[in-house]
Amino acid sequence: MTAMSKDHKLFTEFPAISKEEWEKVVAKDLKGADYKKKLRWQTGEDVEALPFYRKEDFDYSPFPLSTQKNDWEIRERITEQDVGKANEMALQAIEGGATALEFTLNIRQTQGALGGDIHGTAVQNQDTFARLVDGIDLSKTTLHFRSGVVSPLVLAMLHNECENKDIDSSAIKGSLLYDPYAFVISNGQLPKEEAAFVDEAHQMIAFSEEHLPNIKCLGVNARPYHNAGGTIVQELGYALATGSEYLATLSKSGLNTDAIASAIHFNFSIGSNYFLEIAKFRAARKCWRSILDAYEVDDHHRAYLHGSSSAWNKTMYDPYVNMLRTTTEGMSAAIAGCDSITLHPFDKPFGQPDDFSRRIARNTQIVLKEEAYFDKVADPSAGSYYIEKLTDKIAEAAWKCFQEVEKQGGILKAIRGGYVQSAIEESRKERDQAIATRGRIFVGINQYPNVNDESTHNQQSTQPTASLKKTDNSAYIDSAKLMGSLKKALKNGCSLGDLVPALFDLKKYDVRPIRPYRGPQAFEALRQATENHSSTPKVLTLPLGNKKMRKARSAFAVNFFGCAGYEVEDPIGFEAVDEAVKNIKKQKPDIVVLCSSDEEYEKLVPALCDKIDQLAEKPIVVLTGDPKEHIEEYRATGIDEFIHSKSNVLEILQNFHQKLGIINNDE
Repeated sequence: MTAMSKDHKLFTEFPAISKEEWEKVVAKDLKGADYKKKLRWQTGEDVEALPFYRKEDFDYSPFPLSTQKNDWEIRERITEQDVGKANEMALQAIEGGATALEFTLNIRQTQGALGGDIHGTAVQNQDTFARLVDGIDLSKTTLHFRSGVVSPLVLAMLHNECENKDIDSSAIKGSLLYDPYAFVISNGQLPKEEAAFVDEAHQMIAFSEEHLPNIKCLGVNARPYHNAGGTIVQELGYALATGSEYLATLSKSGLNTDAIASAIHFNFSIGSNYFLEIAKFRAARKCWRSILDAYEVDDHHRAYLHGSSSAWNKTMYDPYVNMLRTTTEGMSAAIAGCDSITLHPFDKPFGQPDDFSRRIARNTQIVLKEEAYFDKVADPSAGSYYIEKLTDKIAEAAWKCFQEVEKQGGILKAIRGGYVQSAIEESRKERDQAIATRGRIFVGINQYPNVNDESTHNQQSTQPTASLKKTDNSAYIDSAKLMGSLKKALKNGCSLGDLVPALFDLKKYDVRPIRPYRGPQAFEALRQATENHSSTPKVLTLPLGNKKMRKARSAFAVNFFGCAGYEVEDPIGFEAVDEAVKNIKKQKPDIVVLCSSDEEYEKLVPALCDKIDQLAEKPIVVLTGDPKEHIEEYRATGIDEFIHSKSNVLEILQNFHQKLGIINNDE
């Protein structure tokens, strides 16, 4: 065999195939149906997609995202309340492969009340901050803080720590998740007057630019939109509107737009729509570049993107499936070129993660780097016509969303006017309907439930809290010299409890907030109600007639009622109605489910219902299938409910709960 020449081109051996030729083959397989209608993907994310795209579908050059190595930070979130334990966990995370840490240090303050609560790690003062970062090489490990409206205090403590330990502060890398707009829509109130937090942000950026140039202190937090049921397009559109509003308001206050752009970092959730999530992050870079161009920001600025695995799609039952979800989410974010990624432990929805779950979450990213080599290719999805087209579609839709917000007067006015909340609520309703009818599947929850799964709902996932402590120290905080005043007060022994009042000026609850929830939680509530009931409802399938149909439909019934945690008895089959009724008398089920073919139902339904009607204890009678023209007839005969692939599973199971006394009509 002759060796191939060096210039031999493999693909020259194959003839070029036109799009028309491909479409002919597709039309043949679809028996003449239009694939653009038949196979169009209704994503549920405000964009639609065709099954394939080719080069000729593009009348432009795809947006170049990066020529850099696709390396990202493996970020681990620490929420442990005790400072000493949080430090131990941080050091353990670094030893285990994490290259970045994220500490939660949020303050909640009830309007009209004194003090407040720390949500996350209980850093009370400069000394406890020093204990938190003790032993961490700040020049090698990136530090991120979910610090909200107390970010000025965290920035001051971080710089004090550098001075106290004689560390070059310019080498410190990290971010502060300071996003007053996210605070407003999550809490229903302003943390302070708009002019006050604009001035605060101005001073933080100026301070960082001078002392901590690698700390991004202005966050765009889009996760609340996702976790309240928003779509990919809404999440991205509102994030763009937030970033644009920062540029507009802060440039008016006298800051250079390059300095503002350098301070901004974007924080998104990563959902489980694999290709769409890749396209979302790529679209974010593309759209943000367009906004920066409008503000004449230098070309070298690019969007800093952090992806955090979704909380909305995680489940309490069959929780190991959460590992699969976070794996695909991590892959999406890595392929899309995120700068840092947080994959939450699989058990986060129902308890405080343990060493095992944190290790699995961390190792998922390590495998993506060390074994899958996702970090070795710049922009690995570039050139995929499918992803390029999805990127373009999401960018276009998100840009329209952004423009609609601009018409409202910007993100703050759109939130205060309820525009954003109404849009999120509509998306939430559509998503909930899709879940209820199994248009959106959660394995182990509304499809393929593990009926033997042990309950985990007794462990609640709660954000650690601690009361703010006050001291006898007093300090004057000059709002015109905020950062210097805070640094001095902290060095003089003031606590966060002493200083937080200077950062909060809560206004009345004049904004309708959006609330985070998990998509699966309505089905989980059914399972929990069943577990808490005095007895577990018993379901008996009645497979009769056509063996192929009865097997398929009995499997459907087992799956259906398993979603509510009912005990389902599924015999192989019965030869006649009398045998099935004999089994009903023996088993005494609460529900029986007739499983056969549509044709055989015409004889089986009256025969079965007549026999059941003679029983002293009558079960609820259900039929699998949708015999449209016979529904009223079968109901009159004695069928109580019909279940099929288009059923609203959640609604029907809630009705069964009521009939069986598991929940009452008011619940």
